[in-house]
Amino acid sequence: MTYAPHRSAPARDLPSIEDDWDAGPHRRSSRSWIAGGAAVSAVLVAFGAWAVATSPAATVTGVLAGAPPTAQFTVAPTGLRCGVSSVGPSGLEQRATGQFCLLDVIVTNNGREPELFDSGAQRVHDANGEAYAVAEQAAVFLNDRSPALLDRIGPGQTVAGVLPFDVPVDARLSAATLGGGRSTPGVRVTLPDPS
Repeated sequence: MTYAPHRSAPARDLPSIEDDWDAGPHRRSSRSWIAGGAAVSAVLVAFGAWAVATSPAATVTGVLAGAPPTAQFTVAPTGLRCGVSSVGPSGLEQRATGQFCLLDVIVTNNGREPELFDSGAQRVHDANGEAYAVAEQAAVFLNDRSPALLDRIGPGQTVAGVLPFDVPVDARLSAATLGGGRSTPGVRVTLPDPS
């Protein structure tokens, strides 16, 4: 028995993968995927541009001298009372460790959607530069009327409320940082003398 070597066709005569790809449905399928991907990318870019262009801009117009609103809320202080030792109903009252200073404010929602006013982000500052946060439990007792400062405030709606701060007895408040929240730092305003 003699062995005859196997002879294969020259490489140029064999169909190549590239020939299959160029000639068949694979090429059309890949072009469809590429075109679809490009179209989806264009739509996402257009949506992103639309979202940026139509998002509400920050408004900066004055309500009080030196007290412009933040993007979402305008907060205007209308009065300050210090020396209050407790707030709330008898038996449930909240006692100050020092004294409560009660800052009367008027808050306006400048946005297009109902939003919660972040009372916890409001601060008062004494003459030494110390900052004090709102006494949250006392704020609940002081803002129980309707509409309340602690409820969602509708677009364009103005609500009056009281922000209580538990400060040392000898503290002399001079300024407040108001209107701040999740996305805004707030605006520093000079406080009126306490009554």
